This record gives sequence, C-alpha cells and structure tokens, in this order.
Amino acid sequence: MTSEIDTQTLFNERYRSGSTPWDSGITPPELLAAVTGPAALTPGRMLDIGCGTGTNCLTLARLGWQTLGADFASIAIDLANQKAQSMAAELAHAGGSAHFIQADVTKLVPPTPDERFSLVLDIGCLNGIPAELRADYASVVAEQAMPGALFLLYAHFPSDRADRPFGCTAEEVDQLFSGTFHLERRELGSAPQGGQSMWNWLRRLS
Repeated sequence: MTSEIDTQTLFNERYRSGSTPWDSGITPPELLAAVTGPAALTPGRMLDIGCGTGTNCLTLARLGWQTLGADFASIAIDLANQKAQSMAAELAHAGGSAHFIQADVTKLVPPTPDERFSLVLDIGCLNGIPAELRADYASVVAEQAMPGALFLLYAHFPSDRADRPFGCTAEEVDQLFSGTFHLERRELGSAPQGGQSMWNWLRRLS
C-alpha cells in the first residue's frame, strides 16, 4: 500500500510541476486509424485506462464517442475535467461525451452488460503496474470490454533505467489476456522517451 501511495504522490507532483513527457496532448495515429480509418469502429463507448489529462477521451468525444477516462492521479483528473468543461458545447454538438474518474484501474467496478465498452485503450498504464497486480488489471479489462471489443494497448518493454516504468514483455501480454482476448496484430517500435515499445491490437472473445 505504501508503494502505491508513493507512486500516486509522485505522479501528482509530476502533473503539478508540468514534468509529464508522456502527456503530449497528441492523440496517436494508431488510435486515430482505429476510429477514422477504412475499417473504422462505429462510435460507441470507450474506456481510457490511465487517461492522464484526457487527450484521447476528448478526441474521441469530438467524433461522437461516449468516453470514460480513469487515472489514479487526482491532478490529472482535475485537468481532464477542466478541459471537458471548456469543450462542453463542442462535445454536445458532436454527440459525444467525456467523463473522468480518479480510480485504481486494478479495482474498477464491474459494469452492467449495457455499460461495457466497444473500445478499451491503454497507453502506458499496464507497463507501470507492479507485477503482482497485473492479473487483477487483466481481469478488469476483460470485464469492461464487450464481446468483440477492440483493446488497443501500448506498452514499454522492461528497461534497466531507474527512471523508466517497470515495462512488460510481449509474452506477458499474451499470457495475461489468453482466453479473454485474441491478438490480431503487434507492432514493435521505439518509445519517444527511449527504449523499445509495442502496440498491441487485441479483440475481446465472446
């Protein structure tokens, strides 16, 4: 518990100081392709796990999606809510919405069938979760995703650098979601902050 509290404090301090290189304010092309490309998903409900200041929720809300962002950093959620309030008229005109909650993403309340999401997004959250909590995280993702939902997961690989998140391997992703998701595609690359990273496109099984 102490470690979790310390981590929350660290992230809140980083948001307070503006030292947040991961919070670029830019929606990645991988997500945009999923919602605007040739095989674009129909606007529905999207959950952003580790949403930061809400950039991706707000982008999709502008496209008519109903979005929910969850993050354990209270300052990030406050900033996300401020953005959403300033864009309320624009989002309403687009038929979208953006809501944000401060929460431990390994303990999200299971949704009703009608509340499940057709798109789940994680950009750099799983790779920062301690190993002993990752099975809980995987269970939460499976609960939140409706059958056939797309789970778009970006993660850093493990690194020896002390200033990097724990990271996770492709094999760990496969193991965590075996039986609940099918891996459709994986692309390896380099993270902007250094080190190797990967995008994973996973589809929720029925």
